Amino acid sequence: MIASSATVLANLAYLIGAVVVAVIIGLLVWLRHRQPKSVDANMASFKRGLSALAPDADGPEVVARRRDPAYVRPVPARLMHVRVEGGGEFGAGDGSDGDQGGQPG
Repeated sequence: MIASSATVLANLAYLIGAVVVAVIIGLLVWLRHRQPKSVDANMASFKRGLSALAPDADGPEVVARRRDPAYVRPVPARLMHVRVEGGGEFGAGDGSDGDQGGQPG
């Protein structure tokens, strides 16, 4: 039995429609996920890579505050030199008894 030409054309139109829809969806996915080519996009990508390697430990609110022109960065206190008086058991040896690390022996 031979199918009528109308049935063959309907099946062919259905097949062509499915292929066209698949091609359109494929193009949309490709356009959505393609890599941008501009210089700004490359710099943004590099910055994302750097922040992934060494993220800012302070968090976004501290970074935003630092960008504020009125922000004054706190100056760390100066370290005071501490003088250690008298030895103790460790390090008190004068080396005359032959000890190498000041260990009691």
